[in-house]
Amino acid sequence: MPQNFLDLHIVDYCQLQCRHCYLNKGSTSMPLDMVKNVCTDFLNTGFPLPESTIILSGGDPLLHPDFSGICKMIRELNGRVVLSTNGILISKVIDTFQSSDSVQVSVDGDRQTHDSIRGGGSYDCAVRALHLLQERHIPHCISFTVNQENRHCIDHVINLCSETGSYLFNFNFFQPIQNNNLEPIPYSQWITLRQDVLRKLEKLHILMPEICLRTGCIAGILGVSILPDGTIWDCSRNQKILGKYPQKIREVLFWDKIQDKTSRDQFQTCCKRLHHE
Repeated sequence: MPQNFLDLHIVDYCQLQCRHCYLNKGSTSMPLDMVKNVCTDFLNTGFPLPESTIILSGGDPLLHPDFSGICKMIRELNGRVVLSTNGILISKVIDTFQSSDSVQVSVDGDRQTHDSIRGGGSYDCAVRALHLLQERHIPHCISFTVNQENRHCIDHVINLCSETGSYLFNFNFFQPIQNNNLEPIPYSQWITLRQDVLRKLEKLHILMPEICLRTGCIAGILGVSILPDGTIWDCSRNQKILGKYPQKIREVLFWDKIQDKTSRDQFQTCCKRLHHE
């Protein structure tokens, strides 16, 4: 079920140089008062759906100098912590998490392929993080971005989901937003692979969410992305600048689409390169 979302980039840097990254790295951490103000504004915006999710991302959000303080604040505002991470620092912050949280760890293949895409040693860190989250009974999932280089690793990562007790497999489609020396698979091939993956996951009782690539773009309609410097994007992939903090989120949303209860055509936003495939 779709929810109102705030993709909050609390840092714009991480330890890795992932070849499929679509962000320009910097050295900025979002101040704690800005985190609180932005989240409060988001939760009071008046979205049409009752459920709202604040997603901590980056860069890698675990690198924020006051990560535990941000988690405490998010729980007070919205009940639970949801984040996406490369997993490297999970062991250092594991006591910060609670059983109501949700942690997504990125895995892009077997050891050789993942490390080729993300950097040497990063696969073992991600797998250790998943096992540690499993041991601590912290709900967790895996994000996998498929491309020509790692498509042969799909079954490997599905098996890793099962072995580590991951409740969800986020099967993403690589889109070459920047020049990063990775080749995407054709859109039609992704659809076929997705159907096969879904059948395998159902047998393992692992979920796979619908994503905007299939359902239509809800960025700027049900939520936004906000960078550490306050830039407001419709989403992290399309990167259409809608405004800048302290501008109110309500002022930059696509209210015509909200009122019509329709999404944007995804092939006119970040998926426009896929339209003829």
